[in-house]
Amino acid sequence: MLRIGTAGYSYPGPPPKGWFGIFYPEARGKRFDELGYYAQFFDTVEINTTFYRPPSPDMARGWVRKTPEGFEFSVKVWQKFTHGRKIGERVEDAGERWEPPGKEDVELFRKGIEPLWESKKLGVLLFQYPPAFRCAEENVERLRWSLEAFGEYPKVVELRHRSWSDRMEETRDLLVGLGASWVLIDEPKFASSVRQEREPVGEILYFRAHGRNAANWWNPPETWMRYDYLYSREEIQEFARKLKSITAKNSGRLKKGYVFFNNHARGQAVVNAFMLSHEMGIPIKGRPSESLIKNFPQISAIVPKPAQERLF
Repeated sequence: MLRIGTAGYSYPGPPPKGWFGIFYPEARGKRFDELGYYAQFFDTVEINTTFYRPPSPDMARGWVRKTPEGFEFSVKVWQKFTHGRKIGERVEDAGERWEPPGKEDVELFRKGIEPLWESKKLGVLLFQYPPAFRCAEENVERLRWSLEAFGEYPKVVELRHRSWSDRMEETRDLLVGLGASWVLIDEPKFASSVRQEREPVGEILYFRAHGRNAANWWNPPETWMRYDYLYSREEIQEFARKLKSITAKNSGRLKKGYVFFNNHARGQAVVNAFMLSHEMGIPIKGRPSESLIKNFPQISAIVPKPAQERLF
């Protein structure tokens, strides 16, 4: 029931920021497609571009066309539904605020994801709230409005401020009552960080691993530096033990399960996704580039061998 992948798949350019020449081939033809290549190895991906702007139906139809049957997308909802201030390179004023979302915004986003929904490739909608989003009456109502606006879709919510876990029972009742699940996250912990037990809230197990680069977590010189972290084999084995325990104890209640690695710098998310798949007993579908194996020799023994070696 568990699908493992990465947060995002399009990281242009060479490492450390990009995946060209590390996961994706350095030499690529004109028809090379990142998503099509990615889908040779994974059966799910978290789409992050939809956080910055709603997708067009044509864009979503392209995602459907480029992926095999059974592939599922987790779609991060537009920031207008979750953030008060605008975020992104196109924002000129860091304090520029969104107008409250309305029905027309909901319809715009729903129209964009409809091809995924119709093709049964929409796995879940991810509502990611900012670290400073506290458990306060006005924020509870804002969260409630957004979740109710997308009532028929599977939904998960990433709440990162400690005030939500300090009111654990209230938060659990709120999310479950709105048909949503609470995202379990691994990240550096600070005084304001959410505290979570490794137990799912809701019918979907959704785990996001952001890395543990505490030194560069706040205001790094470049954004990718925040996610420059490679989980060790021991850390991945600990994840696997906890995930196996969760799924065993909740097998009759959980409907879906996802794990996404967001430590994308240097292609490390791909490496850790392979490592966790191996620990969970999920076969790795293909052999990645020799460049990835050379840079991360810890996966050499767990990925399929080259074709000529398999003949003997």
